[in-house]
Amino acid sequence: MKLGIDFGTSFSLPATSYLDTNMMLLPGGKYGVPSVFYYDEWEGVLVGENAEKAGQGAEAANLKREIKLELTSSFTADGKTFTAQQIVGYILGHVKDIALATAESKLIHEPLEGAVISVPAAFEHNEKEIIRAAAQIPRSQGGPELNVLGFIKEPVAAALAYFQASLADHTRILVYDLGGGTCDVAIVEADSSLQEKYKVVDSGMLRIGGKDWDEKIEEYIIKELANQYEVAIGNDPGYREKIKREAVSVKHAFSEKVGGNYRDRVRARIEIEGRTYSIPMTKVVFDELTRDLLNKTMKLTRSLMEKNWDHPIDEVICVGGSSNMPQVREALRNVFSPINIQVFEPEKAIAVGASIYAQFCDGNDTVLSDIAAFSYGAECYRDYSADPTDLMIVNFIRRGERLPVTREYVFSTVKDGQGYLKFKIYESANETDEYDYTPGDEPIMTVVLELSPDMPKGTSAVVHMTLTTDGIIQVVANDGAGHTIKAQKQLNY
Repeated sequence: MKLGIDFGTSFSLPATSYLDTNMMLLPGGKYGVPSVFYYDEWEGVLVGENAEKAGQGAEAANLKREIKLELTSSFTADGKTFTAQQIVGYILGHVKDIALATAESKLIHEPLEGAVISVPAAFEHNEKEIIRAAAQIPRSQGGPELNVLGFIKEPVAAALAYFQASLADHTRILVYDLGGGTCDVAIVEADSSLQEKYKVVDSGMLRIGGKDWDEKIEEYIIKELANQYEVAIGNDPGYREKIKREAVSVKHAFSEKVGGNYRDRVRARIEIEGRTYSIPMTKVVFDELTRDLLNKTMKLTRSLMEKNWDHPIDEVICVGGSSNMPQVREALRNVFSPINIQVFEPEKAIAVGASIYAQFCDGNDTVLSDIAAFSYGAECYRDYSADPTDLMIVNFIRRGERLPVTREYVFSTVKDGQGYLKFKIYESANETDEYDYTPGDEPIMTVVLELSPDMPKGTSAVVHMTLTTDGIIQVVANDGAGHTIKAQKQLNY
């Protein structure tokens, strides 16, 4: 059995594709596993719902949420410090336990081979490596001891789930994924005539999600408590946690229908020192408070659509729990009308898509192809002897090429005793083999190959450049005389 895990900012969900059937591996009625961690000296480590229950009142200071967005940080509770990697390990271990128990109840008795874990569209290499390392923490240390088969971009996973469910072919969709902590947008197309049936055309990400909507409501409640009742919350962790939970309830309430219509007013209720305070909020106020957040996600969506204007979008698919908000679909209709917009399994699609992808992660993956979002080339002289200021860029990798791609060129010193070769690597939208350097352009990375100081003019080095499926630029230069340099950079596109 192989798992797909949607490791979410707010909730995590496991799924599997078993006997050609996609199924969530959660107990009946469960929305997901809260991605929440708690520790105190008396109870020890608690994860998920147990952490939610324990982290109230004064103990709220021992509760850690949204660790996915803080993977390079640490957390201290009751005098004990945990790294983000350890916390992720505890959460993934809990998700794995729930998945295996649920699989057993569904009479799936196959051994677990590993999991594909979904990540935001522009997660950096080091963030993915922290998750990978967390998954491999031994059970004896509280970890899941889970083999990571691979990673998949969250909106791309949702696209795989949609294409399988709809049987759509020769179709290009835009996936708008508004989750708890990020907004991810991807354009993906299905074409069964290709070796790789699914092709990522473009993708992008903002670190904006449902938690930011929650924070806007929290700020409003705190301000109204002060204005209406002269109640100051301060930094009390118990009250802050109570307001956070009520803010989430208010947000969800605006996505509920009453009598066939979405609610246009909601009342937040906060109990403080034995008294319950009521804070009314209208949908007009809610939309105004969060307009800037929504506009930023629409700007990202428009930019992807405009970059790929030459290939029209057939459908827009909304996923992620926060896409349930009516304001999201209203804004998307303004951008994409008259293209069909639909909400597709907002909570489940990513986990299901990850489980579908997991079936192909056997070292011979031919189901999904990503492409280079930009071209990558190195600066060199067109003819140093004729004009030492005439620079050009030679593209190794061209925008739109399928990944992974590797190409090599030969570079040479331009004078005696040069002693080094410097390779400045540039990112551009230029898809030609070479183009003129524009003064003022900044390289994304610089690689220097040290040579012997007595090398004559024309000393050559072979330069290999690779762009991996994980979006990592790798550069290797070798002069054939024992001088070698290797460098790499994680790209965020």
